[in-house]
Amino acid sequence: MFNKDLNLNTVNFIKNEYLKDDIPWYLGYSGGKDSSAVLKLTFNAMLQIENHHKKIYILYCDTGVENPIVTNYVYHTFEKLSLENELHKLPFIFKILKPKIEDRFFVKVIGRGYPTPTNIFRWCTDKLRINPVSDFINKSGRSTILLGVRKSESEQRDRTISKHDSGNEYYLKQNNSKNKMIFSPIINHSLEEVWITLKSLELPKSIDYKKIREIYQDAESECGAIKTEKGKACGSSRFGCWTCTVVRQDKSVKNMILNGYNELNELYKFRNWIYEFRDNKNFRCRKRRNGIEGLGPFTIEARKIILNRLIKTETKSGFKLIEQEELTKIYELWDSDINNPKYFE
Repeated sequence: MFNKDLNLNTVNFIKNEYLKDDIPWYLGYSGGKDSSAVLKLTFNAMLQIENHHKKIYILYCDTGVENPIVTNYVYHTFEKLSLENELHKLPFIFKILKPKIEDRFFVKVIGRGYPTPTNIFRWCTDKLRINPVSDFINKSGRSTILLGVRKSESEQRDRTISKHDSGNEYYLKQNNSKNKMIFSPIINHSLEEVWITLKSLELPKSIDYKKIREIYQDAESECGAIKTEKGKACGSSRFGCWTCTVVRQDKSVKNMILNGYNELNELYKFRNWIYEFRDNKNFRCRKRRNGIEGLGPFTIEARKIILNRLIKTETKSGFKLIEQEELTKIYELWDSDINNPKYFE
């Protein structure tokens, strides 16, 4: 059962944590339910403070291969949040971060020839998500990073929380950094409490509870926004990259297509195609880049095939899937390999 005082207590707690020092805050926002709940609670905490002595950066990392339905929602939400921030004279600064051009997904795969990620070679997370945020935050020295981390989400999440225990249940240690602490004001919230927080807090109006609920419902085969005796609460879906080949099947995109997002169909077909194409030995170099015999990068021919398929997918879907600067970098990398005597297909 939801504790009616939970939101009030959490808002007051965030306010007091904000006021206690001058260490800058960075809030990681994905558009999902947990980060949206943290942002709503923090927004309401700032409404209670008259003089804001430090900025709060709201960071969204656009990897370039996020589910475009979610990305479009985030961009639209950021525009509206900026207006609400100005209206209430709050200390938020909204930043959309992107990976370096050489680290973009299609530059790596089509330009450099990286095989798409697997559980064994999962090169994507650091380059696409972690590094852009870390590079931005590292400029400030000491920092507090607000995340929607919660206990009891999964056994793996609980192990991670335990591993980074700081002695304060709301704070976690950051990997390899003494200057950064992770602050999760909803660490003890249940899934149901997250949804009720989103529904019950009126401000900011820009965070649309109904829209978030709709996306989650459409991404899961069966769920209710708030748990009832006959259903389960939404929240098991992860809105990651539409190109993800770490998993065997992208169930969330598949379910969204079944629930009417037909524009995702071409992206879903491309993802399934490249999942199979990745392991075709005929399109992989016989040597790795370190010169050792073995399944190496995609051949130039394979990269051209992937690019042509991607451009067709872009045209059919109507989504912008690759930028001109990425194409320029891809052609540069092709020329580099073609003219490199140590490169063997």
